[in-house]
Amino acid sequence: MNVAIDSEERPGERTPIAAMVNIPDDGSTSVSAIGTAAGTATEVQDQQQSLISSAHLRKYRGGFTSSICAIFKDPHRRTDCCAVACCGVLSSDRNRYLLTGERPPPLWIRVTMCLLVPALFIAAMNYFAVDVIVKNEDGEEQTVKSAPPGLVLALIAYVILLIIYGFVKNQNTRREIMTKLYAERSRERGEEVEPRQLKRFLARHNLDTLRAHSCCSCCYTHDDEIYFCDESTGMVLNDGIEEENETEQDFCTRLWDCLASTMWCCGCWCQCFGCCAVAQEEREVNRLTGNEEQKIDYLTFQPYSEYYPSIQYLVEQEVRSPLKHLRAVSDLSSKLLKNVGAVLLVLLLFALSNIDSNFTWENMIVLLLTLGQAFFIEYLVHWKWNLFDLSFDSVVKYFACGFFLTTPSAVVIELVISTLVSIVVFIIGALLVSSDTKLLDEFSSDPKQAMKELVVNYPIIFILYEFLNAFAVAALTEEMVKYFGYRMVVTPDMRPSRPTPRARTGNSEGVDGYPAKGAKSTGSAVTVAMVSVALGFACCENIMYVFVYSPPSLGVEISTLLARSLFPVHPLCAAIQSIGVCKRDLEGDKKYGIGRIIFPAVLLHGSFDFVLMVAAYFQKVQNIKNGNDDDDGNAVPEDEDASTDLSEQLPPLIAGLVFIIVGYAYYVVQSRAQTLRLIAIDNAGARAENS
Repeated sequence: MNVAIDSEERPGERTPIAAMVNIPDDGSTSVSAIGTAAGTATEVQDQQQSLISSAHLRKYRGGFTSSICAIFKDPHRRTDCCAVACCGVLSSDRNRYLLTGERPPPLWIRVTMCLLVPALFIAAMNYFAVDVIVKNEDGEEQTVKSAPPGLVLALIAYVILLIIYGFVKNQNTRREIMTKLYAERSRERGEEVEPRQLKRFLARHNLDTLRAHSCCSCCYTHDDEIYFCDESTGMVLNDGIEEENETEQDFCTRLWDCLASTMWCCGCWCQCFGCCAVAQEEREVNRLTGNEEQKIDYLTFQPYSEYYPSIQYLVEQEVRSPLKHLRAVSDLSSKLLKNVGAVLLVLLLFALSNIDSNFTWENMIVLLLTLGQAFFIEYLVHWKWNLFDLSFDSVVKYFACGFFLTTPSAVVIELVISTLVSIVVFIIGALLVSSDTKLLDEFSSDPKQAMKELVVNYPIIFILYEFLNAFAVAALTEEMVKYFGYRMVVTPDMRPSRPTPRARTGNSEGVDGYPAKGAKSTGSAVTVAMVSVALGFACCENIMYVFVYSPPSLGVEISTLLARSLFPVHPLCAAIQSIGVCKRDLEGDKKYGIGRIIFPAVLLHGSFDFVLMVAAYFQKVQNIKNGNDDDDGNAVPEDEDASTDLSEQLPPLIAGLVFIIVGYAYYVVQSRAQTLRLIAIDNAGARAENS
C-alpha cells in the first residue's frame, strides 16, 4: 500500500484515504516517515522535535492514544455515536476502508446473509412445524406447533457463523491498527521496526484483542495505561502533563460517568458487541489516515470533493429547482432515495395483490399518509424556509439517520431501561404492600381481583411507574438518541469544528476553499438538521404505532395516525435542542454541555407523556370502580362507551396541547433572541474583515 497520489490526480478518484496519506507497508504513517516527507535538514529537525513532543502524550494499551473506555467523553466527537448504531457495523466498514482500501460487501449480499437467509429458516420452521400435545396450567391437553429441532439447530449454527465471521474481521482490523501504532511509536523513538519484536508485541496483546470485539466481554479499564518512559533515566515522559481538549462537564456528563462506572467490575470494563473498541479504533484510524475532519461519506466512501461543488453552486446561484437539487445529491443519498422508492413500490404491489387481508390498498394509503405527514413538515422547515442554509443532500442523510439508526437504538435502550424501572418499582411496591396481608392472600386465591385492588388502593406505585416511564424511559432516552443521531451525521456543509473565536466571526473562506457560512445561516442549518433527525425518528415511530402496536383495523390506524400527527412533540423538542447546540457551537458558551442542551426538551417531552399516562391510569381506575373493565364482561353499549371515552380523553388531550403551545412559545422567544445574537456575530466578523 505504498502508493502516493500523483500531483495531477484528484482526491475524488475513489482513492482510499490510507493511500492519500501514503501509509507504507512497514506500518509507519507519513507523519512518522520523516526521512521521505521532509525536503531539508531543517524540516527533518522540526518534525523530529514534534514527534518527540508527541511522545509526551498518553498511550494506552496496544499503543492507542485514547482509552477504550473514553466513549462519549467528548461531546464534539462524532465517531463514538456511530460505534453504537448498528452495533458498529458502519464504523467498522469505514475503518477497514480507510486503513486498507477494502470495501464492504454490496448491500444485497448483506441483506441476503443477515435478513433473507434467517427469514427463510423461520419460514421453513413454520411450514414444517409439527403438532405437539402439551398440558396447560390447568392440566388440560392442547395442541401446539413445534418447529423441527434440526432446523432450529441449523438457524442457531448459521447465526453463530455470522458472529464468528464478523468477529474475525474486526480482530484483523484491530491488529492492523496496532501494527501501525507500534511502527509509529518505534519511529518516534528513532528505532527500526523489527518483525520479531512486532510479533511479540501483538502476541502480548492477543487476549486484549480477543476480548475487545466479543459480543459481551470484559476489557481492561481506563486506569490500565502505558506511558512512554525514558529507558536511560526511568522517568515517565508524560508525567504531570494534562490531556488536551478536555471539555467542561455538566450534570448530564457527570451522570453519564457515574453510570459508565457501573460497567467497571473486578478491574474490567464491560462492553457489548465491541462498541467501545470500534469507537477507539475509529478515533485512531482517523488520526493515522489524516481523516479527522471527515472527508468521506459512510457506506459509499464517496469523497466530498466529488459532489459538494455542485451543491455549493446551487446555493450560490440560489437555484430552487427540485430536479437540479435531486441531481446534485451524493451517491449515498441517491441510493437511500432509490431503495426507499423500491420498497414503497413493492409494498404497493403487495397491497394491490390482496395476499394479506391485514395489508390492503387502504392500509397502503395510511402508510403513505404517515410518511406524508413527516415529509410535509420537512418541506416547511427546509425547502420553504431554509433551503439555502442546509442542502437537500444533507436533509436526506439526517432524515435517514433518524429513521434507520436512531429508532432501533431507542427501542433497544428503552427496553433495557424499562426492565430496570419495572424491577425498581416492583421492589418498592413489594415493600409498600408487604404489610397488607389481606391483599397478599387474595393474590394467591384470585390474582386478577387482587391486581385490580392494587391499582385502585395504591396509586403511588403506578404514578411513580408512569413518571419513570415518561421521563427516564421515553423522554430522556429519545432526546439523547436524537441528539446523538444529529452528532452522528457528518456532511460537507455541516463539517464538525470546535468553537473558536475565528470560527465564530463568519470568515469569508471555509473548509476546502468554499465560502463559509455566517453564524445565522449555520444556526438555521443546525435547526433543520436536528429537526430532520427528529422527523425521521417520529416517522418510524408513527409507523410502528400505526401498524404494529395498534389492532389490525383501518379505523384504529387512521385515528392513531391523526392523534400522533396533531402533537409533533419530536420535531419541536429537536428545535428546542438546537438552541442549546447553537449556544455551545456558535456562541462559544462552554457552560452548555449535553445536559443543558437536552434538559428543556426532556422536560417538555416527559411532561407531555406523563400527563397522558397518568390520565390513562386514572381512567382505568374509574373503569374498575364502575365495573366497566374488560375482565367483567359487562361493558357498556358501544355508543355510550364512545361518548364516555371522548369526554374522558378530552382533558388530557387539551393538557397535551397546552404543553405543545408552551413549548412552541418557548422556542420562538429563544430562537428570536438567538437570531439577534448570531446576526451581531456576523456583523462583528464583517467589520473585522473590512478593517
